[in-house]
Amino acid sequence: MFDPQRIKQRAQLIRPLLIPLILYIGLLAIAVTWAPNMPPSGWRYFVALLPLIPGLFLAFGILRVTTKIDEMERRILLEAAAFSFIFTLILLLSFGLLGLVGVQQPSAIMIVFIMCMLLVVGKLWGNWRYR
Repeated sequence: MFDPQRIKQRAQLIRPLLIPLILYIGLLAIAVTWAPNMPPSGWRYFVALLPLIPGLFLAFGILRVTTKIDEMERRILLEAAAFSFIFTLILLLSFGLLGLVGVQQPSAIMIVFIMCMLLVVGKLWGNWRYR
C-alpha cells in the first residue's frame, strides 16, 4: 500500500506542474480581488483573463504527464474523465430543462466544482475496480 518508490516517481512526474500551478493560484487571487474593483477600462478584461496564461501551461503539463504514466493508470484516468464528463452533461441538461419551470441555474464555479468532484469519484472508483 505505502510504496516509497512509487511516491518518489509520482513526485518527479508532478514537480514540473508546481510552478504553473502556483502561478495560476496567485494570478487567480489577483484577478478575483482586482478585476471587480477596477474602473471600467480594457485592462479589466486583461486582469480577469490573466490566470489563463499559466493555466494553459498547466493543462499542457498534465497532458505531458499522462503520456509518462503506465497504461492502466492512463485507462483509469480516461474512465474517470468520461464518468465526470457524462454525469456533468446530464446534470447540466437536467438543470437546463428545470430552468424551463423556474429552477435557478447553478453558477459556472459550482459546475466546475461538481465536475472535479466527479473526476475524483471516478478515479477512486477506477482504482478500486482495477486493484
